[in-house]
Amino acid sequence: MIRLIEILLLLFATTLFLGGCAAKRYSYDQQLFFEADSLFKVGNYEYAKVKFAKIRDAHAETDAARLAQFYLGYINVYYDNPFASWEAALREFKNFVTLYPRDIKTHEAQSWIRILVAMQSFEKEYQGSTYKLEQQKSRESKEKDQQQVQRKLLIESNSDQLKKCTDDRDSLSRKTKELENFILDLEKKCQAAATGGR
Repeated sequence: MIRLIEILLLLFATTLFLGGCAAKRYSYDQQLFFEADSLFKVGNYEYAKVKFAKIRDAHAETDAARLAQFYLGYINVYYDNPFASWEAALREFKNFVTLYPRDIKTHEAQSWIRILVAMQSFEKEYQGSTYKLEQQKSRESKEKDQQQVQRKLLIESNSDQLKKCTDDRDSLSRKTKELENFILDLEKKCQAAATGGR
């Protein structure tokens, strides 16, 4: 039993010794990078940007700064980031390509640059098309309003003419009745004069 305890203690000591030797130490900039990366992975994008920028600015000559520069572009195109900015991403990726032209991530950054430039071009065309559509709708709306005004004026004019025609017809009907009554009175007078004069 004592032998078993000695073996277990020896294994425990060996594990501690070897584990201590295997532990990797990280530099301050690497620790900052891991913090920024952790913030990014949990969706805290704005704080991750601040950390990445701090790494880039304070530790410019390190691998962590290189990766931080790349991630500053990537955060701004990340699909789940509600604060993403294509302009900021384009600026950061261009900075990355300028600062690290031979880096392994340069091709990826250049791909992002091409995509972002194409998206900006598309956005400008879309805005131009949207503006043209709004102008067309505005023009059509004005034409429709003018047509409605013209239709209303035509209806009012036709209504006035119809009223005038109706009034003229009624006036003619009254005058016709008056003329008929006058003719009847004249015929009666003529008959009375013809029978009285005989």
